[in-house]
Amino acid sequence: MIGRTWILAALLAPACVYAGGTANLTARDEQGKQLTATVEFVGTSRLRVTSPNQPGAYMIARDGKVYNIAKVQGRTVVMEAKDLMRMAGNMMPSPTAAIEQVNSVVSLTPTSARETVAGITGTVYKLTYEDGQRRTRTEDLVLAKDARATEFTSAAVHFGKTLAAASGTIIPPGADDLVARIQRDGLGLLRFGNRIEINSLNGTTPAATRFDLPAGSFQMPDLGGLFPGLGGAR
Repeated sequence: MIGRTWILAALLAPACVYAGGTANLTARDEQGKQLTATVEFVGTSRLRVTSPNQPGAYMIARDGKVYNIAKVQGRTVVMEAKDLMRMAGNMMPSPTAAIEQVNSVVSLTPTSARETVAGITGTVYKLTYEDGQRRTRTEDLVLAKDARATEFTSAAVHFGKTLAAASGTIIPPGADDLVARIQRDGLGLLRFGNRIEINSLNGTTPAATRFDLPAGSFQMPDLGGLFPGLGGAR
């Protein structure tokens, strides 16, 4: 599964040249544990996430839902993420976890510094914000006017919000504000402090079959419907 701490209701996606792509990223959770993931996406409607931190499992977002696919006793099992989170919580890195820590934006200011991330040169911005405990924090963000970066940001944010809705997590208004500021200026996020960094990013549209649910898999029923009190919202 993808951890609901990240990273990401849908935001309006900017017009981009690219119809999709693949991003490899590194993220760190609140405890500093490093996680890696590969994100394949087409617009904001379809997305696939794999991670060596969860070998043999991956997630697919399509048709407004997120599915977890895993091998269980040699059999491929598909379960809606909302049911899996009810039972076990969310354990994999989400590509928007860092953004979701922003309770309110104090300022987002460009600097004169430039930085190249994943082969894309962007501008270093200073973000000052309040987190959920009302502590003031400052982070360096690298933002770029690059079609691949802007589309990936839109896809990742949409995915993070879909996961949050599934788990009953409320995204703070500051996260929406930050993303709106970034997208309003036609920018994409390449680095958020030491919490997330894009290692590589291409604009080649993945094959449509990458977002299909596996044939012959066993799809778990809606456990929430069978057991309404299962796990509860987190």
